This record gives sequence, C-alpha cells and structure tokens, in this order.
Amino acid sequence: MDITRRKFFAGGTAAAVGALAIGRANAAAASEANRDADTPLLAETFESPWGRGFASDAVRAGEDSDCSAYPIYQGTTNHGQYTRGSNPTINSIEVKIKSLEGGEWAVATASGMAAISHTLFTFLRPGSRIVTHRCVYGGTQGLLDENIKHIGVDCRRIDMRNLDNLRDALKKKTDIVYFEVHSNPTLEVVDVAGASKLAKEAGAMVIVDNTWLSPYLMQPLDLGADIVLHSATKYLMGHGMGLGGIVVGPRGPVQRVTRTRLHFGGIMSPMNAFLLHQGIKTLPMRMERHCANAQRVAEFLESHPKVAKVHYPGLKSDPGYGVDKKQLKGFGGMVGMEMKQRPNFFNRLKLCRNWTSLGDVQTLITPYGAKPQWGIPDHYVRMSIGVEDPDDIIADIKQAMDVS
Repeated sequence: MDITRRKFFAGGTAAAVGALAIGRANAAAASEANRDADTPLLAETFESPWGRGFASDAVRAGEDSDCSAYPIYQGTTNHGQYTRGSNPTINSIEVKIKSLEGGEWAVATASGMAAISHTLFTFLRPGSRIVTHRCVYGGTQGLLDENIKHIGVDCRRIDMRNLDNLRDALKKKTDIVYFEVHSNPTLEVVDVAGASKLAKEAGAMVIVDNTWLSPYLMQPLDLGADIVLHSATKYLMGHGMGLGGIVVGPRGPVQRVTRTRLHFGGIMSPMNAFLLHQGIKTLPMRMERHCANAQRVAEFLESHPKVAKVHYPGLKSDPGYGVDKKQLKGFGGMVGMEMKQRPNFFNRLKLCRNWTSLGDVQTLITPYGAKPQWGIPDHYVRMSIGVEDPDDIIADIKQAMDVS
C-alpha cells in the first residue's frame, strides 16, 4: 500500500531516520558526480530540426493540430488510410520521436519486442550473421534463440565491453551488430562510437537499443549507429500507461521496417500513441530526476553491509564509468546490486514495488537468478529508480533490507 513521506517517517523507525541522514550527507556528492547544478544532462549531440531546445520538441514536435492534446484517431480507416498501415495519431508520435533521436524516419510498433522483432526479421535472412553483446534483454535473447536461429541465422554472443572481442568476431562476415548501451539487467556499458566504427569498417549494420537512456541522454545515431530501437513502454511513456515500441533511422532502411510492420501487423494502437505523446512531454524533467535519484541510491547501496557490489556507471568504482563519462552526461535511472546473500526483502517494501517493468515514475525492484553466460551474478537485483523523493526511496530500501 502506498504511504506518504510524512506517515513513513512518523513511524519513528531508526532505519528511516538513518536513511534520511545518509541521503542529506550524500546530496552534494551526488550532484557533483552527475553534473554541475545548472547544467542539464541532455546529450550534446541533440539538434532540433526546427532550431529549438529538446524540451520544446518533446512538447510540440509532431503535434500540428489545433488541440491542446493531439486527437486520437480511433477509426479503422482515417482519411482513407487503413490503420494497420497508417494513422494520424501514430504518424504524429513517429514525427516527435524521430526528431528527438535525430533520425529521418520512425516506425511505431505495438511493443518494444515488436520493434525488435520487426527490425531483425527485416534485415536478417537464412545465412545471415548477427553479433550481440553477451547480455541483452531476455525477450531479445529468446527471440534470437527460439526464432532467429531457427531460420538459419548465425547468432554470436560476445562481451562487447572489450572492443577486441568485437574486432575478432567481425573477422567473419557479419550483417548486424546489436547491443544495448547499458545491458539489461547487468548495466554493462558498451562504447557506442567505438563499436559502431568497428562494425562499419566490417560492413555490418549497427542496431542499438536505447530504451534505458532515452534520446534525452543519448542519440546513438550521432555516434555511428544505423538504427535505434526503444521499448517506448518504459522511459518514453514514463508512467506505466501503455505498451509501445519505436524504430528510428535513415528513411530507406526504416521504411523497409514499415513494410514489415504492415505484414506482421504489429502497429502501435492510436490510444497508446496518444498516451506516448503525453509521456514524452515530461521526458526531460523526468530523466534529470531519474539520474539524480539513481546516483543517490547507488551511493547509499555502496555503503550497505549486505551489498557486495553495486552496478551503476555513475559510480567511479563501476567498470563502465570511464566509457560513459565520454559518451554521456547523465548515467540513467537503472541501478543493479549484488547482495552477499539471497535477497528476501521484497515483501517488506512499502513505497517501492517488486514489479518487473522499468522506466516508470515509481521505483520498481526486480530479482534475477544467476546466468554466468550472460554476466548475471548470484543474488542480483535490478532497480528502476523512480522520481519519488530520494530520501523516501532510500529509507524504504534500507528498512526492508535491514530486517531481512
């Protein structure tokens, strides 16, 4: 059950009071680690097609109607176009997101997995080869293992943090190099520019899943990627309101994905496109808060006696810190931790949710079983840090862990 900050601290628990003190003590350090106080975390590569700021495009891009909210064209046919192929509400969200990602074309799909599957099935054929980072979203890995391989595609998984591994893998003809900037769920960091350069030199297409960072923190197309994917369900939607996916890139290749969407039928619903418009309007403010809160939580967890290791590239102790400092100004809202013993604190959480999604305004916490081949260690926990008061998030995690 949700509780207010006042009621939570009125309980008088030592854990809550201690967490508040820790939070205040770390506030200055967290701010310094992420940015100067007055400097936004927006990626320096952003360039508006209209010469505006990111926040202005997040609010206005694609919304050419005379309404305060872009209309929902719910009909199966609108202006003579059948919705499986084209719809004004869906088209408008594609304009918004392609402008934020710096692409020429965008395709809105029914979910993040629809974006991934439509894209991979567009560009892979029997005899093709795809090289991925060793750890990608479980749904993506399932698609590769259970569907893509079965049509005769060679799927190679490597640790792409070391670009020498990618260089060696590319000695064999490769069609696609695929990775997430921050791997799900381990937060392993891939050098986007470095990996893209090697792939291009080998004649491979680079597909990057940018779900965890959003176009506010990174535009992979400007760092050498060919196509960018999102589960728009997550940070772009931002409020746990609906499902969606997006594919962005050059006009020619992404129009091929549009054709695949027409055949597979995985188009975004008009209602979800409408909700996505509303979510993106607050994306800049939300990502600033997600990053600041995640930094605070990560620093708190580093000092907790039950935590063996914290995964967050904003920490100087994290292996990805050096790479991310070159390619990002903000490190995102996702935090991972390895606990010293099997975690069992989830049913004691009062504010945070033990749910499997991520990118929502509320903090969501998910346990994982060990998968050494993916780099997922024992007793691993993934945290999607929300936009609540950071003192409340820390106090809730602390009281739950301290009594477990």
